[in-house]
Amino acid sequence: MLLQRMISNRKLMFQPNHEAMNEKSPVISELRQLITEYFDARLKLIKLETFEKIAKVTAVLFSSLVVALLAFFLLFFLSMSAGFYLGKIFDNLALGFLAVTGLYLILFVLVLLMKKDLLENFLIERIIGELTKKEGDDEQAG
Repeated sequence: MLLQRMISNRKLMFQPNHEAMNEKSPVISELRQLITEYFDARLKLIKLETFEKIAKVTAVLFSSLVVALLAFFLLFFLSMSAGFYLGKIFDNLALGFLAVTGLYLILFVLVLLMKKDLLENFLIERIIGELTKKEGDDEQAG
C-alpha cells in the first residue's frame, strides 16, 4: 500500500505540465527561428566578405600585372636605347648590347641570390595585407 502510494505520487510528479509547455513553446520556436535566421545571415555575410576579399586581391594582382607589363616595355626600350648608345661609344654595336646584357646578368644573379628577401616576402606581405585590410583602412588610405 505504501509502495502503491509512492508510485502514484511519483507519476503525478513526473507528468508533463501541458499548460506550461504550451506557454513556452512559442517562445522556444521563436528563439529557434531567430537563431536560424542569425546563422543564415552570418553565413551570407561571411560569403560576401570572402567574395569581396577575393575581388580585392584579384584587382590588386591585375593592376600589378599591368604595372609590371608597362615597366617591362619601359625597361625593354631603355635597354635598346642603352645598347645603341653604348654601341656608338664603343664603335661596335655588338659590344654595346653585350654590355647591357652583362648588366642584366649581374642583376639576375643578385635577384636570384636575394629573391626570398626581395620578392617572396614582399608579395606575401602585400597579399596578406590586402586580405586582412579592414573597411576603415580603405577610407583612411584613400
